Amino acid sequence: MIALCAYYEGTVPDDAEGFDRYIEEVHMPLVAKYPRLKQLRFLKGTPRDGAAPKYYLSFELFFDSYEDFQVAAVSKERDAAVRDAATFEGKFDGVIHHVMYEVNDIGGCAGAE
Repeated sequence: MIALCAYYEGTVPDDAEGFDRYIEEVHMPLVAKYPRLKQLRFLKGTPRDGAAPKYYLSFELFFDSYEDFQVAAVSKERDAAVRDAATFEGKFDGVIHHVMYEVNDIGGCAGAE
């Protein structure tokens, strides 16, 4: 399994609530339509020890294989999400990092069922 992650390093200086709502209600449903996408996560940064998070938010997209990711990467659904992202990126002040990972699940966690 592989994961493509997008890390939004920075802040939303104006109307963070509206930005977050748009991400959750409009953008994420577009990304969820990617072909062969197995799982999608949206993680919202939260303050820790009184400090603002370095990463405002993160998206995690999981695919069974790199080949499945490649199918999604050239899809009309991805094109729609990329066009949509251009409409809100100006509201985010920072840098967006895209990173691909090979996923290796570790068993035996105390809270896992």
